[in-house]
Amino acid sequence: MPHAGPDSALFYEDKGRGDAILFIPGFGGVGSFWNRQIRYFSDRFRVITIDQRGTGASARSRQTYSLDQMTDDARTVLDAAGVRSTIVVGHSTGGAIAQMLAAKMPDRVSRIVLSSTWCKPGNYFRRVFEFRRSLLELGEVDLFHKAGIFFRYPPEYAERHDQAFEAGGGPPDIEITISRINAILQSDMTSLIPDIRAPTLVVAARDDTLVPKYMSDEVARSIAGSKYVVLNEGGHFIPETRSDEYNAVLDDFLTGHSV
Repeated sequence: MPHAGPDSALFYEDKGRGDAILFIPGFGGVGSFWNRQIRYFSDRFRVITIDQRGTGASARSRQTYSLDQMTDDARTVLDAAGVRSTIVVGHSTGGAIAQMLAAKMPDRVSRIVLSSTWCKPGNYFRRVFEFRRSLLELGEVDLFHKAGIFFRYPPEYAERHDQAFEAGGGPPDIEITISRINAILQSDMTSLIPDIRAPTLVVAARDDTLVPKYMSDEVARSIAGSKYVVLNEGGHFIPETRSDEYNAVLDDFLTGHSV
């Protein structure tokens, strides 16, 4: 499996042929989040997914994490894959990275899709992530995973998939996860977002309680000419919970049809 960067610190997967799509996952950071999109798009596109530094099969680097560092890691993966320009799809934290990539390296981004993401943290968002950080600071890893279920999934979906949550998410590296939380709490793209010129699609769910719809509203308002699609339900993890609908919306945008 391919790795990128000094000491092969960054793990990524590269499947399919055609125009490249870089899928950047959210706070969990693991490229397998996009499995449903990989299956859907890899027969027509070259699909690249990454495990962000500190997660998955990438290096557990002891450092101060930041959105700038995460964006530079995404560029490093593109360089290693030999991709000069790509479509970028970013969800949640991945959407913040995608915004920074498109604003700072416009020649590397042909189109962007930003789902369930933000321009800057608000009061509610800050309280949620301070609460999650506090659980880690107390060593309550199991509660950290359980709390994540409430924020990621709508109740009806969680009810039907309860057995899938029993195994938990595996033990996180507490120090790294706290540093990654601090990174997103300090993120603010408001000064950069007017520089985004790539055609942009913003996607949100009305019932998202982790990154509420009003945060996506701000993203869509801030990017000139962006298209905005709001799904009626699906919670925060719409690429998973509403994958058919989500994939269809992306497909329409990426193949040049109206959305």
